Amino acid sequence: MAKFEKGNKIGNRFSKTNQPKNAGRKPSLFRKLKKQVGIKVGHELSKEDYYDVIRFLIERTPNELDSLMKDIGGHANKNTPIWILNIISAINTDVRYGRTSTIDSLFDRLWGKANADISATITGSLTPDLSVLSTKDLLTYNNLLDKINGKIK
Repeated sequence: MAKFEKGNKIGNRFSKTNQPKNAGRKPSLFRKLKKQVGIKVGHELSKEDYYDVIRFLIERTPNELDSLMKDIGGHANKNTPIWILNIISAINTDVRYGRTSTIDSLFDRLWGKANADISATITGSLTPDLSVLSTKDLLTYNNLLDKINGKIK
């Protein structure tokens, strides 16, 4: 008899009267964070707000971004949200090395990836010339078509 089959009396089986000591769900990481920080933790940004902030950031000059990034003493600005600091840092790194990868991905996020138009010219006939086949070949061809279309197993 397997360990968890009905009727097996070996081991500790749970029932109405025999329940685990710690019943219930474990607290979520969100609740743990809320308890540790001691402030109301919630979502403050809507999707539109996020897009507006991104648009604002990509339209700023390097000096304006620097004032968001650093306080008057030249240290990291403690009043700017970390995700904004991260985006500004990525933009500054791209500017320093002559890349556009961060701006490209932000543009893709805001307006979607650019569509690539694909066009093709098909030459030739879509229907094969069956007049060159013998009767035996035509029967074989029809059998293959029936197999392909699921009429013959």
